[in-house]
Amino acid sequence: MIARATEQEAQAHLMHLFALASKDMHIRMTQHANTDPKSVMAATMRRTPRVGSNGGTAAGLVGSYDQVAERIVAFNRAGIETFMLQYQPFEPRCGGSPAEVIPRVRAIAGTEEVQGLRP
Repeated sequence: MIARATEQEAQAHLMHLFALASKDMHIRMTQHANTDPKSVMAATMRRTPRVGSNGGTAAGLVGSYDQVAERIVAFNRAGIETFMLQYQPFEPRCGGSPAEVIPRVRAIAGTEEVQGLRP
């Protein structure tokens, strides 16, 4: 998840992470060569540019605090009950993004129970 005050800030950070990830291209090529191309994970990863482990940003949780909260609620309404979120960069964002996003998720969901969501 990359959540910032504005979508532009989030997208700028995503581009920064893509630039950093490009430095590890040799590692990605080795992983690709050792991954079964028929696996669901490999097929999913071929469709969407992403950064982060196990698909990272491929879920679309990149944007303003409001945009990310809306996407989480949409996933929850579709039946996703547990979210394992990774913040970038980890330490400075671990306190900030959840504190901004989770109250918005609860506000959007209204009286509906939001399953599996804890700060």
